[in-house]
Amino acid sequence: MGLPLAITAALFALFAIAEWRRLPLIARIYLGAATAFTIGAIAYPGMSVAEVIDGTRDGLVYLLAVARVVAFAAVLVSVATFLRERALS
Repeated sequence: MGLPLAITAALFALFAIAEWRRLPLIARIYLGAATAFTIGAIAYPGMSVAEVIDGTRDGLVYLLAVARVVAFAAVLVSVATFLRERALS
């Protein structure tokens, strides 16, 4: 069982706040993902991203699937950049 969409949206909003000065493009990607997850949380209260993607077939499912992939890629870029900065300093 995954995190509910509302918690996922809040998590990525916090990621956006944390990265806003260091990686503004990644922060905007986080903000877009948080927005998509918030819309999903309103449409499917209490459900996780995986439950929505597996259980329904409307247009919002595709938006959530893309947001999940893009957010995961942004997390990888953010972590890799953080580790690189720490290694070089």
